[in-house]
Amino acid sequence: MSETSAAPVLDTLLSDEFRRAPHEVIARLREEDPVHLIPGANAWYVTRYEDVRRLFTDPAVTNDQRAYEHYQAPREGSYRRWMADNNPFSADPEQHARLRRLVSAALTPRAVRRMEDQIADVVGEFAKPLRGRRGVVDLVEAFTGPVPSTVIGRITGVPPKGDDAVRFREMAREVISAISPLLDEEARGRAESSMLELAEYVRDLAEQRRREPREDLVSDLVQTHDADDRMTNEEIVMMIAALVAAGTETTSMGGTLGIRTLLHHRDQLEVLRRDRSRIPNAVMELLRYDFGGAGLPRYALHDFELRGRTIEKGQLLLLSFMGAHRDPRVFPDPDRFDVGRDTKDVTIFGHGPHFCLGANLAKTELRCMIDAALDFLPPDAGLLEDEIEWSQVMFFRRIEKLPVRFD
Repeated sequence: MSETSAAPVLDTLLSDEFRRAPHEVIARLREEDPVHLIPGANAWYVTRYEDVRRLFTDPAVTNDQRAYEHYQAPREGSYRRWMADNNPFSADPEQHARLRRLVSAALTPRAVRRMEDQIADVVGEFAKPLRGRRGVVDLVEAFTGPVPSTVIGRITGVPPKGDDAVRFREMAREVISAISPLLDEEARGRAESSMLELAEYVRDLAEQRRREPREDLVSDLVQTHDADDRMTNEEIVMMIAALVAAGTETTSMGGTLGIRTLLHHRDQLEVLRRDRSRIPNAVMELLRYDFGGAGLPRYALHDFELRGRTIEKGQLLLLSFMGAHRDPRVFPDPDRFDVGRDTKDVTIFGHGPHFCLGANLAKTELRCMIDAALDFLPPDAGLLEDEIEWSQVMFFRRIEKLPVRFD
């Protein structure tokens, strides 16, 4: 495909069509130009399963933003600068393996069972008032929005300041936005402020837990050790920040999109009502079917070829989960939603040495949310699709309001 024919792509990815039906736009790109130049951004949009999976672990790319050709280093002495320079997920392989080993040691079977119980309790607290509700309910406001941030606060021991759950959700959203290389200066400032606020919470909490351990993740991380090696307070801050970023906004989106998908596929919803044992596999199918349309960022460490395209050192690549997970080369009849589908090849939680450490917790939370929704959604619940409110930040979209008629 020529540079000339690729030129309209930026408009395509920001078009109403992409916002309304991203899978249709992505399907065309996957077949016609699977490694697609995004003009104006000098970046590549990668949409085939084989390429996305490869680039998770390919030594030619990194998730370290500092390798980006347009990287703007945060000011010296700022917290964003410290985090950029000390990000455990961008550390050298030896240090990265060390931190994963220590975190894994903290996730003992007892700790995991405790966290699963805490997740179930939180989901139950928000689901209970929805049973028997009438009228139109915004499920983002009432359920899928507050559940993940409350869960993270409960399992880590990091309570929202002054019980301000709304601020905690905003903070999590701003922290996760920091992974985007396309932030404007105002958004960078909000991310910096949120990181400082979160770091203050966690640093103080780590000191308290060293003196008085409790039944929470920060206590587990404080106490875990490998021989004489222990995590420092700053490393714990980084890990909890990563958990807040990965475990709030993304889980909220997963739950919201999941409920929307089920309400669009009543036959599959009824399959789950009749057989709750299918829920774990259904969660993976929900994530396969509609999640991650925008792309996971990676940065080229040197020039290399990908499907006839020359990727230059410093360029951004966006790995499309939706492109990969609707690739007919891997998933037969990929646009069909089927809770009984074989989901072993779904790579939503990554692959290789960077596989998400919190994958089991995220899946537990989504299982509990879907299970609870099956209880509180009446059989004739109606999704008001035309009244859904979406927000768009560059190629990223999220549902801000999911109105469902309960009667």
